[in-house]
Amino acid sequence: MPESRTVTVDGARVAYRMQGGGPAVVLVNGTAALDMHWGPVIPALAKRRTVISLDYSGSGETVDDGRTLSLETLANQVVGVAEAAGLQCFDLVGHSLGAAVAIQVAALNPGLVRSITAVAGFALGSEPRLQLQFELWLDLLRADRAAFLRLLLLTGLTPKFVSGLGLSAINDMVDGYMPFANWDGILRQVELDLAVDVREQVSKIESPALVVHCAHDQIVTQTPALAASIAGSTFRQIDAGHLAYFEAGEEFVSLLTEFLGRNRAGAV
Repeated sequence: MPESRTVTVDGARVAYRMQGGGPAVVLVNGTAALDMHWGPVIPALAKRRTVISLDYSGSGETVDDGRTLSLETLANQVVGVAEAAGLQCFDLVGHSLGAAVAIQVAALNPGLVRSITAVAGFALGSEPRLQLQFELWLDLLRADRAAFLRLLLLTGLTPKFVSGLGLSAINDMVDGYMPFANWDGILRQVELDLAVDVREQVSKIESPALVVHCAHDQIVTQTPALAASIAGSTFRQIDAGHLAYFEAGEEFVSLLTEFLGRNRAGAV
């Protein structure tokens, strides 16, 4: 991984990384995610593009004052990173909570965003099933963090994939992540998951939009409805659970590359 750079946005010191060369793609993580969770996506895209990944508040190397998070706060951090990287425009990719952040960015900054891709995205965090899930996450984060991670893997990956990995590998993944986690930050991110409401913002998206649904998603089931609410969006499905890049990173890169090429979103 390249060395991190930082930019101060609204008092937070936001860490980001740049790889590759060519038209810029900015990646926005989901809840509790780090660069490693993009799997093969970053190295594959970096062969022909400048790939920028960031740790928004609550994750990785970013340091803030611990305040309650909002989509506006995280969207400002994405824009701040893009400006610090010298980007005049960029393609934007967001996963799960990162998809909501990306929608916020695209709705308010149409001149900056060439295209938006939302993977496993949701418009409303208080939808009853999602609310039940996020509240369970909060309970586990306060009581048993390892159990939270095991549940995330169990529901985020397909049963076939989990069985193929085996219990030992799952436990190794949990143990390997524990030292890197910003537990207070993750809790704040899950509280933001509950507060997400981008139903108004989706109507303001002017950029070409790709919405990717994970066919076996046991966490987010709203993605098809999200696609229907974005005028003119392209809807695609990949054979994966919510943690798509563990199972279908290459399939996703193929979809994204085709979408960008068809819309000429990366040609400027």
